[in-house]
Amino acid sequence: MKNLRKIGFLSAILLVLLVALIVVLVSRCVDRKRLREEEENNTFTLCATENVRMLSIKESSGEETVFRFGTTSGVESASHDGKDFISGQLESSEIFDLLYHVTTVSLGNQFDVSSSELGSYGLSPAQYTVTVALSDGTQKTLLVGNLNSNRNSVYICEAGQTHVMMAEYSMYKRVSSDFETYISRMVLNLNRTDVDKIDFYRKSNGDAWTLVFLEDYDNGYFLEQRYKVTYPMEREPNSELISLGNTILNLNVAQYIPISQEDYASYGLDDPEYTFTIRMKNGEEVKLYLSAEFGGYYYGYSSNNPYTFCVNPGVLPGLNRSPFDMIDSYVIHGYLNDVRSVNVTMKEKTFTIEIMMGTDFALDDTVFTLDKRNAKVYTSEGDCYGLLLFGSIFNMPVSRVDYDVKPALADVEATISVVKTNSESIVLKLVPCGDSEYYCFLNDSYSGFIVDRSVLYKDNGHNMSGFGVWDAYLLANEAIDNKNTNDVYNRP
Repeated sequence: MKNLRKIGFLSAILLVLLVALIVVLVSRCVDRKRLREEEENNTFTLCATENVRMLSIKESSGEETVFRFGTTSGVESASHDGKDFISGQLESSEIFDLLYHVTTVSLGNQFDVSSSELGSYGLSPAQYTVTVALSDGTQKTLLVGNLNSNRNSVYICEAGQTHVMMAEYSMYKRVSSDFETYISRMVLNLNRTDVDKIDFYRKSNGDAWTLVFLEDYDNGYFLEQRYKVTYPMEREPNSELISLGNTILNLNVAQYIPISQEDYASYGLDDPEYTFTIRMKNGEEVKLYLSAEFGGYYYGYSSNNPYTFCVNPGVLPGLNRSPFDMIDSYVIHGYLNDVRSVNVTMKEKTFTIEIMMGTDFALDDTVFTLDKRNAKVYTSEGDCYGLLLFGSIFNMPVSRVDYDVKPALADVEATISVVKTNSESIVLKLVPCGDSEYYCFLNDSYSGFIVDRSVLYKDNGHNMSGFGVWDAYLLANEAIDNKNTNDVYNRP
């Protein structure tokens, strides 16, 4: 009997628990239904966004902005203030956010009024008239009126209706945004494969350079981007100039700032400091103008965009660098692995450097001699005197160029003859240009390059860099003559 009572008691408990569980589940279902009903009552859906082919926003002043959408390609174009913009000039994410806010509107209070009362809410006439054209050819129009007294929501209603709704402020903010909000911050948006060259000019000091975009080279693994500089001299650009050139093609601005023509002078745009001329392979030309830095920004405009803008200087590193700092501006090229020998004649003296690179391209395995003597002599810090001499020859910087002069090949101060491992020969002759410079003749033709006298005669004392060729030669000889048994020499 006791066992039966226990079983009955447990059964009663289980029944109570089961009833409680059913009540909870039913309650939750009811709550979900109520929540869905509240969400539906608090959302006004003008139409499905994917069915929209055109969105127009017309202000009470009559100014109108129109966005057009494709079936699969997203935003196709836009028109504003009599100007047309293609998809590449538009900020698609901003436009789709606008589309979402006008087709699916979050609501607060709702109420019915008479048609004569619509004007009290800024709905007759409306502050903004939003019209969408759908894929089936129909149109729907939403009227946007005044902000409420707390300025945290806006009155709206569908055209032809008197049911007034209060939409969240975010919807009003979107509809009332300046058109510049929807323009791509990427001002030019040019593909480098379509570009022929960029010409750069800086007004204040006359600096200029020309960067040519060559055809990509297929090295068997990937397409290698290639460039060359044709002004101020024909050389390869360094990575900084390549980066600056590609940044210009896809320049991102901080923001658009309406500046009237009358105010251009206040922002340095009446006579811009920087001019970029981009010439396309199809013959078209695009120009970008930037002011000098002003208030932490460059201000500018371009020929393919009607809006003025400002740019953060950090976006354009190298803009104020000398052209010679952004190109390979050495007179002649040479590396240990591609030079066989160098003969130098100056001051009635001729000396010869010979190199045989080791199989692992390590200096320890490399034969490096000066007049048949081992030139791999080092300081206690590990600097090599032979490499100092080699660098003085192949790191000889161009100080300026002058293609207009026609100097005579006479009174040669120094002759440097290089034989490469591929048997290519380069002969550099330095001819005095005044008292402090030399004209550079390459293979007996004037190159247009002019170098400072220090490329031959410069002694930095204990600093193992920046020696001229002659002084580096004297130092290397001194080191070879006075080295210890470990091939180390420290200049006294």
